[in-house]
Amino acid sequence: MVPFNNTGRIFNTFKNELSMAILKSAESGFWLMGEQTKLFEESFAHYCGARYCVTLANGTDALEIALRALLDNQSDSEVEVITVANAGGYSSTACRLVGVTPVYADIEVNTHLVDIESIMRCLSQKTKVVIVTHLYGGVVDVEKIRKRLNENNYQDVKILEDCAQAHGGMLNNVKVGSMGDIGAFSFYPTKNLGAMGDAGALVTSSPELFEITLSLKQYGWSKKYEISRINAKNSRIDEIQAAILNVLLPQLDNFNEKRKSIFREYVEASDNNKIRFLDYSQCDFVAHLAVARVNNRDDFISFMKKSGICVDVHYPILDINQPAWVNEKFRIDEEKKLEISIHQVCELVSFPLFPFMYKEEIEKVVSSIKEWCEK
Repeated sequence: MVPFNNTGRIFNTFKNELSMAILKSAESGFWLMGEQTKLFEESFAHYCGARYCVTLANGTDALEIALRALLDNQSDSEVEVITVANAGGYSSTACRLVGVTPVYADIEVNTHLVDIESIMRCLSQKTKVVIVTHLYGGVVDVEKIRKRLNENNYQDVKILEDCAQAHGGMLNNVKVGSMGDIGAFSFYPTKNLGAMGDAGALVTSSPELFEITLSLKQYGWSKKYEISRINAKNSRIDEIQAAILNVLLPQLDNFNEKRKSIFREYVEASDNNKIRFLDYSQCDFVAHLAVARVNNRDDFISFMKKSGICVDVHYPILDINQPAWVNEKFRIDEEKKLEISIHQVCELVSFPLFPFMYKEEIEKVVSSIKEWCEK
């Protein structure tokens, strides 16, 4: 079978460097908040074009802590946060943890990124934050959103970038994470930049947000053992994970180029009448996932599995239909009713795409795409 992903190939490719980094960290005795964490925070902030990086235990903590910081710890269901319903529930989880109401904008047909006009329709006097998800490795035009918000007298609405699927993505030569007020990252193993376990981070150029997030990640301390912020938590990256990320960060741009090259091969093999890959030609797409809209999805998935190819579906259930949340408070774009999100969720298929795919695996996927399109 062609695997959907194989993170073991990352370790095998960089076995000596990773083994040395892990061993050195273990021998140091500083297993939390040591030199490797400090080095990664400095390096990743610089990579993203931000002044500060705060490392965390995972990407979900990053979204939650960022949201609390932007809202100055307001925890009120009357507070509204605009997001999307098609991105796996992660931003909605953060909203539920913080206790604010998610408002769902619709998406663009060809990219499945948030529709900026839909964001504008969702705005109200209760809106405090827009969460912008750079989905599948595509990049949302955050600068345009900021401009539209300002033009419509929503200057105080903050922008939180969810960058968990877009490490290294750019628009107008500006990297994700540094476009809005604060950016949240996950380093889950299958991400464009992944650890060998869970880890996350926030990046920002705001000294105030930097100080708040530092406090919220460690009990709400203003100084050791003095708690001055409520609703804080304990969220720290392991020193070994930081060491692993320090080895892999210099490889990220190369990993992304390999991903984009594979994605281009898939697109070139496809027929828009039967397999329509999402189009990210307007940005520096980093190909976290290769997602297409496919007719007769169940038949297609069965065909690919019989062909020896693992495919997946991201994400089969919209946030508005999640069993745990159907009776919870939320709002949607009342004019368009999430028509694109709802209509297209049943068509999506994700194809194998990771930097260490073998040539024959890529060729097998390409051949199967062509075979399906010619049927």
